[in-house]
Amino acid sequence: MTRKEKEKEVAWLREEFLGVRTMILTNYQGLTVAETNALREDLRKIGVKYKVLKNTLARLAYPDTDVARLADAIVGPRGAAWTADEDKSPVLAKTLIDFAKAHPKLELIRGIVGGTPVDPDQIDQLAKLPGKTELRGRLLGTMIAPASSFVNVLAAVPRSFLNVLKAIEDKKSGPAEEPAA
Repeated sequence: MTRKEKEKEVAWLREEFLGVRTMILTNYQGLTVAETNALREDLRKIGVKYKVLKNTLARLAYPDTDVARLADAIVGPRGAAWTADEDKSPVLAKTLIDFAKAHPKLELIRGIVGGTPVDPDQIDQLAKLPGKTELRGRLLGTMIAPASSFVNVLAAVPRSFLNVLKAIEDKKSGPAEEPAA
């Protein structure tokens, strides 16, 4: 790699690192090329980037970014999966966890979510979280529940009254009984 190519790579990495909301570092050592490509494809499908890091170039790119908090973990063979979209954090973690279960040689090292460093156990917990859209839906349902219950209580009195009237109507319009002979 020429000096010009390295400078270009550092500039691109720096731009990417500035927008990172979630990044998870992996140790990919032991994965075949086909397995690494399958991982890239799985991540690409969900809109996440994955790159095998050149540690020296990554170190030059991360100053003054949240990624700098992962400095001590960027040693040895490292790959990084990242996204700038907060909503994709749980699905990114779930995709990596699922891939690591199917390919035990992939090891999750550390990560950063919203500027906060996370360890592999926290990445596993993140994978179990529902997405932001689902959480918003649950919150909205919780907020609407009291108003919905109140409307149901208010509607119960007229509904009960109508049910009583309907029962009276049915009783009066029922078949006439024949006199006993």
